[in-house]
Amino acid sequence: MSFIITLYVREGIVMASDSRLTLNATQQQGPNQTVLLAVGQSDSNYKIFLASTNVGISTYRAADIQGVPIGGYVESFIHDVLEPQRLGVDQAAKELLIYFRAFQPPPDTQFHVAGYVNAGGITEPHIMQVSIVPNQVVRLNPPGQQGASWGGESDVLARLIYPVAQVNQQGQIVAQLPFHPIPWNFLTLQDAIDFAIFAIGSTINAMRFQPRPKTVGGPIDVLVIKPNGAFWVQRKELRAI
Repeated sequence: MSFIITLYVREGIVMASDSRLTLNATQQQGPNQTVLLAVGQSDSNYKIFLASTNVGISTYRAADIQGVPIGGYVESFIHDVLEPQRLGVDQAAKELLIYFRAFQPPPDTQFHVAGYVNAGGITEPHIMQVSIVPNQVVRLNPPGQQGASWGGESDVLARLIYPVAQVNQQGQIVAQLPFHPIPWNFLTLQDAIDFAIFAIGSTINAMRFQPRPKTVGGPIDVLVIKPNGAFWVQRKELRAI
């Protein structure tokens, strides 16, 4: 599993992700008991990709195709399809769906595809969600609004930004806790970068103390896309040990 987040503010788009690659395995313990194991295989997995057309792609959920990390397939899509055809963000999302549905079976993977389009002389961000198995492409950001969309292991972030309450042993609400909604419309580009890192970092740190599979972890990659270009705020690099 993974955790990715995409924020869209007036100044630009921020895409961020963790780097952990987790393998699911089963272990037989006796004739009637099977244990599901989630093993952190690598913290050097790339989940965000940038095309020369300033279209960003991030991926979550199933992270492999036939036992091979999905990142190489995303790079092949960019080099073989997206860049030669100079696809914009909307068409790139549609072609990405076609590309990955051609695999048998199609991977249970989802993507964010982000970039800018010119709509009637006005440049506006488009954040598209591509869901391979349901065969679906939808736009995530309402026109003219700032905000954020995320995918993957999002339960930690949900408890931080959504209303929460105390419940008794029967599951009944006994007290609503104070709720302070985030004013998305007032976020600057720097705020969006900071929030993206906060969201993923909080998930990593919370999982450290929880008795659960550590499916989010490793370095946090952050990509910024603006109407006139794109750049990496931070990105892990290849290195010698």
